[in-house]
Amino acid sequence: MFRSVIKNVTFPLIARREGLGGIMGNLSSLEESQFWPYHRIAELQRDRLKRILVHAYENTDFYQKRFDEAGFNPYTFRYPDQLLKIPVLTKEQIRDNMPRLIARNHRPQDIHYAEAGGTSDVKMRFYRDNKCLSMKEAAIYRFNRWAGWDFGDYLGLVWPAHQDFENFGSLKARIRNVFYKRVLLFASAVIDDQACREYLNRLKLKKPTTILAFSSPIHELAKYMARNGIDRYRLKGLITTGEPLYDHQRRLVADMFHCDIQDSYRSREAGPMAQECGARSGMHINAECLYLELDNPRPMATSGEQAGDVLITDLLNYGMPLIRYSMGDAAVLSNRTCPCGRGLPLMKEIVGRALDVFVTPEGKLVSTISMVMYMVNTAPGFFGKMQAIQDAVDHITLKMTRDMIPSKEVMDHQSRIAEKLFGTKMRITYEFVDDIPHEKSGKYLFAKRLIPLPQ
Repeated sequence: MFRSVIKNVTFPLIARREGLGGIMGNLSSLEESQFWPYHRIAELQRDRLKRILVHAYENTDFYQKRFDEAGFNPYTFRYPDQLLKIPVLTKEQIRDNMPRLIARNHRPQDIHYAEAGGTSDVKMRFYRDNKCLSMKEAAIYRFNRWAGWDFGDYLGLVWPAHQDFENFGSLKARIRNVFYKRVLLFASAVIDDQACREYLNRLKLKKPTTILAFSSPIHELAKYMARNGIDRYRLKGLITTGEPLYDHQRRLVADMFHCDIQDSYRSREAGPMAQECGARSGMHINAECLYLELDNPRPMATSGEQAGDVLITDLLNYGMPLIRYSMGDAAVLSNRTCPCGRGLPLMKEIVGRALDVFVTPEGKLVSTISMVMYMVNTAPGFFGKMQAIQDAVDHITLKMTRDMIPSKEVMDHQSRIAEKLFGTKMRITYEFVDDIPHEKSGKYLFAKRLIPLPQ
């Protein structure tokens, strides 16, 4: 009964006061369009692409100049391949051209300021128009519902970014949380046994149906449960985001919480971008809200598949259009049809941040996931934290913590795998350290590339 009141009364009322009027209608629309055939979704994308392109040309100095210099005419746009004429938009360009990117036909009160921290040296500052928030939020709820959540349920949140919850503990915020989003937060920038115990006790009390989590902290929580024989928590589903999800993490988390794991791809700039469904055939792209393409495709060293840098065009944000914006990630797309029946296009996998995808001396790409699969999952023994750093086209440093120094057998295995992945020209150096800290964003990076990709 209480859940029904939240879904039908308090949630819509508070959402409207938050500037999210029409969110339930938008969610209903998205849940219908996701089952359209792909050609109909692609037609909707093309229509929304043309509208945002024309709007950007007519209302921003930045895109008017950019389109003219590139010889791109938004009024004659018909096919997504025509976007290739438009240069890629970078974080640095946004930082240096902010006033020229904001649409002239939007008043200051029509837009709001936001930031994306990330792990790069460039802090991303941008604006969104207020009208796009309702649809973006509805897209988040669509993804959450794929994992068993519904309005009125508690949603567990295992999240390292403290800036998202600065006022989360106030009395007013707690009351609002009970009647609105019903989030059960584990602020997991620092994890120890006591924090794990306290959160699991709260899980037992509130009984969330679903958890949304960064991959590494939920894995740490699952390891705590495994060490202590805790096996009583059962969820309808669990969604990971923010970091690559490796197979060994997926298996343990799924075992501890007795549910399927759905990996997702989300960002502050574009909102929810893609997520697995229960069929696990890849990540469905949030195609009604954004157009995603790959730039500079290159063959993967392990599979030969084409991986490219992720570019997005936001189809909803008219306040500060983001057109062919580089996310700083690399991915592989898929042309498969998902057995779930959804017509949304599929992304096969995120192979890492663009900065974290390594390159062989011959110019092929090696994904973070492949490195973890071969250097960690199949290693003949245990060792502590590990981080791979490529500082030259022919050199990688493997940092490892001293808490469990690997045996000679493990190190020999890693050397053989490095040669298999990178060839005989790659040199490997081991460095033992006390700890490998998380990045400022709260993410743990297994791999960091300090050199540019060859063109």
